[in-house]
Amino acid sequence: MRACKTICLFLLGAWVCAIPLDVWSKSKDKEPKVTELLQPANDMMSEASAAYIDGKAKEAIEGYRKALAELVRLERENPARATSSEFAPVHFRKALCETEIDRIMLEEMNATARTVAVTDTSTLAAKRAARKKEAETNNLPEVAVKLAPKKGEVPEPASDATADGKKGTEKPINIRNELEWAKDMLSVDRFDEVEASLIKVLKQDPENVDARLLMALSNVQQGKHRDALVVLDDLLQDVPDDESVLLLAAGCYAASGGYSRAMTTLDKALTVNPKRPDGYLNMAWLLLEMTPGKLDEPEMYYRQAVKLGGARDRDLERRLGIRSE
Repeated sequence: MRACKTICLFLLGAWVCAIPLDVWSKSKDKEPKVTELLQPANDMMSEASAAYIDGKAKEAIEGYRKALAELVRLERENPARATSSEFAPVHFRKALCETEIDRIMLEEMNATARTVAVTDTSTLAAKRAARKKEAETNNLPEVAVKLAPKKGEVPEPASDATADGKKGTEKPINIRNELEWAKDMLSVDRFDEVEASLIKVLKQDPENVDARLLMALSNVQQGKHRDALVVLDDLLQDVPDDESVLLLAAGCYAASGGYSRAMTTLDKALTVNPKRPDGYLNMAWLLLEMTPGKLDEPEMYYRQAVKLGGARDRDLERRLGIRSE
């Protein structure tokens, strides 16, 4: 945003310098400068940006709409100037307002969809049914599909019991389907169903990294950070350079008061993948939590996270005193 503003100011200065001196001297007393005309719209946009940072999406959208209406009025009341390069700053701000309105509305729609999903899992149930069907052959479970016996062979009995009357082994599950279902249930906070699916996977494959990581994530979302750390510490023994495990473990250490260990783990995650913004964002939060009055270093990490493509965090920006430009 700052770079865009700098470029626009530079171009505006170039346009002003390009105006012939006699034209400038004739018009400067008759018509207000574009910067003066833009002042009301600029104020509205600043207020809208502040509302967005404070989490007031509705007020932010309304503020950008008012600014947009003001910019449209400027173009309508100055038709001759509106077609010249002099009004480029006005056109730029119009586009910015429209973009911000669309972006904030999309965020609100996604949040609403997330809330609805928590109470309605019919779509997820349909997805699971489809996955199960994909794992079947001629509508029969995978474990029931067997090759026909060779000529002269006696087919195996279709019973689950063995010759001595004991129950046979449990039918194998489709691990991929169970993991996908666990992820779906985790997205809508159905933690009991998450655990049920993951236990099935771990019974069949006790070393499954994805299942163990999901189990830890489920505990984190429930606020059971110490339980999550039991799983994560074990995972780090097996996959010490797994970035996702490192990031989640760092968050758990911090939530449990282990700031030093959290920082060490985050440092390792940044070493594993210095291009991923999540580590820098988490480091900004951690440093701010450790030393609330010292903002320079957290701000440096936050700006690096945004530079690498990370989503802007309005709560963190408010804590750091960063205002939208």
